[in-house]
Amino acid sequence: MALGRHLSLRGLCVLLLATVVGGQALEVRLKDGAHHCEGRVEVKHQGEWGTVDDLNWSMEEAAVVCRQLGCGGAIDAPKRAHFGPGIGPIWFRYIYCKGPESAITECSYPPVKDHRPEGNSHDKDAGAVCSGWLRLKDGAHHCEGRLEVKHQGEWGTVNDLNWSIEEAAVVCRQLKCGAAVDAPKGAKFGPGIGPIWFHYIYCKGPESAITECSYPTVKDHRPEGHSHDKDAGAVCSVLEVRLKDGAHHCEGRVEVKYQGEWGTVNDHNWSLEAAAVVCRQLECGAAINASREAHFGPGIGPIWFQYIYCNGTESVLTECSYPPIKDHHAESLSHDGDAGAVCSDLEVRLKDGAHRCEGRVEVKHQGEWGTVNDHNWRLEEAQVVCRQLGCGAATDALRGAHFGPGIGPIWFRYTYCHGLESVLTACTYPVPKDYHPEGLSHDQDAGAVCSTIM
Repeated sequence: MALGRHLSLRGLCVLLLATVVGGQALEVRLKDGAHHCEGRVEVKHQGEWGTVDDLNWSMEEAAVVCRQLGCGGAIDAPKRAHFGPGIGPIWFRYIYCKGPESAITECSYPPVKDHRPEGNSHDKDAGAVCSGWLRLKDGAHHCEGRLEVKHQGEWGTVNDLNWSIEEAAVVCRQLKCGAAVDAPKGAKFGPGIGPIWFHYIYCKGPESAITECSYPTVKDHRPEGHSHDKDAGAVCSVLEVRLKDGAHHCEGRVEVKYQGEWGTVNDHNWSLEAAAVVCRQLECGAAINASREAHFGPGIGPIWFQYIYCNGTESVLTECSYPPIKDHHAESLSHDGDAGAVCSDLEVRLKDGAHRCEGRVEVKHQGEWGTVNDHNWRLEEAQVVCRQLGCGAATDALRGAHFGPGIGPIWFRYTYCHGLESVLTACTYPVPKDYHPEGLSHDQDAGAVCSTIM
């Protein structure tokens, strides 16, 4: 049973808020998600609902939508029509927000119009997933506490019948809080107030949200004899990660610290995408190899992860998909299958400018210099390049091969930075590879101009 059918009749009941664009009311909603706080972002302009193209779409933009709808914080900013393609106009070709704005009309965007004639399609509709209907309350921090769910505008709790580490793991994953280290029962964080919305929840553990688990009809179960003395809770912890027994700290066997003990990751499904996330989390640059079969020697202790599946853009390993964390020795796994990673701190330079602090952005990967495509290229990304090169602040982020087209690979199809990162590889980006086959050309090489002249 889908939670959205009780929380919002799966997209039919939407929360709307009016803002103003050019003197006209602009309503915003999330459509075709499991509940009214997730879905495809749609805006109403001139009486017609339309969508937002995902160019530049990020957690900052999703955060503003979630805030505008009273749906709490953003926990994901899906792109490429994750919730299905919309219909009608594409009102926004892009939106750029800093994050603290209260409505998307406080952000930067081009004139609101139907952008389909410019070649945009609904295959790139932006979406948002907000945390507003799920939270952990009365713990030491936002990643531990009594589990509470918002239904019909009212916060309530979950009964601890069947509550286990598997259910807590899904809550922690959904809230981007890392791994579950405990699933306390018996109102450990104090009894809640109000309804007990869930009589029980049953999860297998790998689900990305509790709405993918099994549960009865959502309603106030107090009349059935339940009390808040049995409220369920969760304790989450972002896992420490390291690379061990390599030639340096950016290569080696992947090890994870859980419940105070270092263990390993089995290489079932291990890929360059997963290694890329480890390298990014350690700020070790790009992944150049995802070794298997205990290439760096077998580890000792628990095998915490039976497998991990990443798409390569996650910022930490715990944002990927994985089963409940436990010692999998009992499942006949051995350290002969320990996974490893080899990372390379990418060299960065600015080329063909008037001095070394301006020019076309180039990155050295696997011994070869290549360029960065200007998709999503902004002052934030240029700022990180300037900082990494010790060139002061970024004064311009140039696109369209302003400093001339480069040669060789186009290593990055895009990069997304907050602007505060110390190196480019601390930003979000796909696995570095030559993107020429995908139709990109050096006519879109990104450039930067920094304030320091050296």
